[in-house]
Amino acid sequence: MKAILGILILISVMLLGFFSLQQGIKKFIKLILATFASIVFGVLIFNQLMGIVVHQKKEIMIPDLTGRTVGQAFQILSDQDLYIKKVGEQYNENIPDGSIIFQEPLPGSVVKEGKVIKVIISSGGQVIFVSQLVGRSLREAKILLRQTGLVLGEETGIYSEEIKKDFVIAQDPSPEEIVARGSMINLVISLGPAREAEVPLMVNLLGQNIKSARKILRDMNLSLGEIKETVNDSVPQGTILKQEPHTGEIVDENTIVKVTVAKKSEEHKIIREATVYYEVSQGVLDRDVLIVVVDGQGEREVYHKIHSPGTKISLPIQVLGKAKAKIFVNSILVREIEL
Repeated sequence: MKAILGILILISVMLLGFFSLQQGIKKFIKLILATFASIVFGVLIFNQLMGIVVHQKKEIMIPDLTGRTVGQAFQILSDQDLYIKKVGEQYNENIPDGSIIFQEPLPGSVVKEGKVIKVIISSGGQVIFVSQLVGRSLREAKILLRQTGLVLGEETGIYSEEIKKDFVIAQDPSPEEIVARGSMINLVISLGPAREAEVPLMVNLLGQNIKSARKILRDMNLSLGEIKETVNDSVPQGTILKQEPHTGEIVDENTIVKVTVAKKSEEHKIIREATVYYEVSQGVLDRDVLIVVVDGQGEREVYHKIHSPGTKISLPIQVLGKAKAKIFVNSILVREIEL
């Protein structure tokens, strides 16, 4: 601004100097003063207007962009009327390639809308994001692993009715996990439909009772090996929660099946007294009242009678562990009571 002002004054002086030779010294002085006053007045007005415009802009607190990709940062900043500019790259072994490692102004700084936020991007290091490989062909997965600096680990083949042969069904580590460069990624590959191979596969035992599972395995000429127990009060005791081999894996007569089954907590092993209270609603017609109890023994009917309106029911019962009562009136569930 100072340079522009100086140039304008210089030009004005030269022009007026030339004019003065023709018009005389007095007119020259008057024109010099008038021109200088006009320029100063214009500069002052311009500065005043710019100050008003700047002060009208909204103040915004800059968010923390560290660890985000440029695309993510662009979206965050554009939503707040801010801009982003990449000013460099820097090696960083703790932040994945393409993520922001530094920003200026710093997070928490307050700026006017329209501000440009300068960022430095990580050029990568010893950690990278694991790519999504599930759904890709094995060939594509190998190429992508090589491109991202990762190594194909264990390949496990299982039969699948849904996934085409030689396509990835599962991976470990999972997509978007951060791992060291050169880490091994284990893949589960589809062998195609089992019916085409005519091989025996492991059935799904999850959710089955251990007694039912024994019969299923016996019919398949498979042996039941180790049975582990784990506390789980949300399913009946003896329900299978885990199995090995997994569903769909190839088995033979030498396969030994291991399972983990649910057992009740100590609280759920205690038999105690409880009372169910209920008052039949008012009306004209009699009501069909059914009470069902759910506890450590399962679900069972404990009461079923016809009652007139206004009847008060007090039913003492024994329950095992955590329990609740379900009250049905005319076959409609009207209340659940924790006991």
